[in-house]
Order: sequence, then C-alpha cells, then structure tokens
Amino acid sequence: MATVKFPSSCNERAIFDFCSEVESHAGKEKVLIDFSSMGRIEPFVMVYVAKHIRDFNRTNKHTTVSCSGYINKEYAANMAFFRAFGLKHGREPNCKDGTERFVPYTILRTQTIVDEAIKGGDLAQDIIENRSENLAKILSRETTGNLVDALTYSIREIMRNVLEHSESRSIEYCAQFWPSYNKVEIAIIDNGIGLKQSLSANPYIQVECDSDAIQQALMPAISSKNFKGAKIDKNNPWHNSGFGLYMISRICRLGGSFLLCSGDHGISLNEQGKQHIDLGHQLKGTAVRLVLNTSKLTKLSEMLATFRDEGYEVAKEIKGVGMYKASAASQMLSKDFKKNR
Repeated sequence: MATVKFPSSCNERAIFDFCSEVESHAGKEKVLIDFSSMGRIEPFVMVYVAKHIRDFNRTNKHTTVSCSGYINKEYAANMAFFRAFGLKHGREPNCKDGTERFVPYTILRTQTIVDEAIKGGDLAQDIIENRSENLAKILSRETTGNLVDALTYSIREIMRNVLEHSESRSIEYCAQFWPSYNKVEIAIIDNGIGLKQSLSANPYIQVECDSDAIQQALMPAISSKNFKGAKIDKNNPWHNSGFGLYMISRICRLGGSFLLCSGDHGISLNEQGKQHIDLGHQLKGTAVRLVLNTSKLTKLSEMLATFRDEGYEVAKEIKGVGMYKASAASQMLSKDFKKNR
C-alpha cells in the first residue's frame, strides 16, 4: 500500500507537492493518506486538498483511498474539511454559515443562485452580492465598515467570475478571520473549464499555456466576454469589464497576498512582487486565495477609485490608445451604483 503523509506546514509548495504525490499513485490498488502530521491548516489548503482528493477518487475508481491520523484534528473536522472529500469524520459541508469569525467548508450550487434569482425577480449577481455581504458580516462580526465592504466586494467578484465564466456547477469556499493578526483568508475553488479555456473565447487574446492565461486574467480590461465585436449591454452595471480580478489583487496586495491557480500553474502576488508556481499536477478549474491585511484597509470607494485609474493606464498600454472603462460593479458595491441609476 502506498502511503502519502500530509505536510505539517500550510506552505503552498508543501501542499502542491502533497497533491502531486497523491496523483503519482493513480492506478494503484490502495493509497493511505496519513494526517497525523497535520498542524495549522488554513482555508485555501482545505478547499484545494479536499477537491484534489475528491477528484482523485472520481478518476481512480479502482483505487481504494483510506485515511489515518485524523481523529484529533478538531479544527479541520469542525470546518468540514474531511467530509468535503468523503471521509466520514467531523461536520458536513454546508452545516451552517459560520460563527466566531469563520465560515466552514461550503459547496454552493450555481443552479441554486439562478433559482433564487428567478424566484425573487432579481439578477444572479444580486444574489451573489447578498450572499457575499452575509459572509462578510459573519467573518468580521460587524454590520458595516471598511472590512465588511472589502470582504463583500472581494467575495462577490470571485463568485461572479465562477458564475459568468467557469461553467462550473458549484462554488466551494471557506474562510477565517484572525483579528489578533489583522488577517482574513478567503478561499474559493470551482470545478469549471479553467482560465485557459475560458479566455480562449476572446479572439484578441493569445493564450498558449496556463501561465499565460493567469497573467492575462490578472490584467485590467481582459475578459472572455468583453472585446471588440462582443455584444455588451453597457447600461447593465453588472456587465463584464475584466477589472474584477485586477481590483481584488490590488486590495490583497495592501499587506496581504493573492494566489490564483488554474491548470498546471499558479501565480502569487504580494507587496514584494509576483511569483510563478509550477503546481506539478493538473487542477481542473480555478482556485483563489485572498489574504487581506485588515489594518491596511481604507474606504473601499477610495481604494477602488485609485486602482481603477491606475488600471485604465495599464489597459491603454496593453490595448493601445483609448479608454477602457470598468463596469459599475467592478468599481463599487451594488448599494452604491444602484443610487446612481
């Protein structure tokens, strides 16, 4: 029986190597995953690893995967990590929205968002914003303020991307706020087509590999749905402008970090710069980790206005002379742009 030890560190390289090692045993009769060394575990690690093990099980139906060393891992069990990949231990995903500044592992069907929108006569994006605001209030234990606005905006824009671009049937996420460290981490992953295939819908973008796709996705005004010749309702504040990921990455880089993975590649951004990461395996879909430094957050509208103006200048350099406007939704929360309708 092949044995794979879960790393003691949440270091992203250690986690990606763990997933690659699991993948290397594809086709074997039995694989044992030993969680006895698991130490501190954070939201991104949970969503990424749970999806990887679940996908491994689905594509290796003749391989029996068993686990050991997980009984005393109470935090991970409470966050529904183990149940998320099929191990009958701890809470089930979707067990509750969360309390005490955390949101446990949740699997949200995209069809649920659509059904709620139809039932209420709303747009799906409005439903996403409402859910994002609720999650932001749970994490911050506040009802208003800079942190609530920044979290609402960031969660909303990532979930919008999943709904509008990924063709995924679900959005999986969990999150944690550590007030003593001025740190919030939000992790969101999908089971969709990935950035490379999504951006290939834009005939003006050259994407040869997953690294290209991630770099393009992080640039302002780059979108799979907004390009010359595409039909766009610019009167719709939710129209896709390609500024969402760019804006979020800028917020996260204020003392935090931003990680975007798809296919076989990842890119990590922080105040020190950019790091390319070879995952060592294939990720079906897209995974995002947002880490916000709560001590660096100011009024959302002011932060986004600055990033938007700088993004316009970058967009002009990319696309040539011209103005490339971010959609109203990419520039503010809906409660703000609805005032201007």
